[in-house]
Amino acid sequence: MACKFHPDRESVAMCVVCGAELCEECRHVGADGKSYCAEHLPQPMEMPPSAAIGATAAAGGTTESTGLAAACYFSWIVAPLSFILPVIPLASANYKGSRYMRYHAYNGLFWGLALVVLLAAFWMLAVVTGLMPFIGRPLVRLLFMVRNLLVPAWLIISILFAIRASNRQKVNIPVISDLAEKQAR
Repeated sequence: MACKFHPDRESVAMCVVCGAELCEECRHVGADGKSYCAEHLPQPMEMPPSAAIGATAAAGGTTESTGLAAACYFSWIVAPLSFILPVIPLASANYKGSRYMRYHAYNGLFWGLALVVLLAAFWMLAVVTGLMPFIGRPLVRLLFMVRNLLVPAWLIISILFAIRASNRQKVNIPVISDLAEKQAR
């Protein structure tokens, strides 16, 4: 078949809206990966600046899942088994090309690891202070009270981060997000 706009050229695709035969020059690929003529090419929706990290590289065939990006912030709940959640976007060919998915995967992974490290530090500090005569027991009780408040607070903050990620907003965690940003590049 010949191109509708260039009859001397062979068509390579059809517009999904009007069915016009298109040559390579007239074919436009939309964000959904489908072929369009210039007249029917959908205009990209403007994203707020905070969502700029979530821009999809549709031409590369990547996909994004706001639900999976949000779930990455809960990787610490059933550690170490649940640390697989952030690894899915990092290992899956569908998500590898998406900077949005890589950013939230690394951010969630480092967020969960930070809690594991904090809890291990509390445990080691409790062991060391428990060996101190006289003040050891009250300090250990205080450490366990703080530790018992840390987990619910971590859960609430994780929920807030998940909501931001599912709304395609950037989650900024001091130190952790800087590391995630470097890894997502």
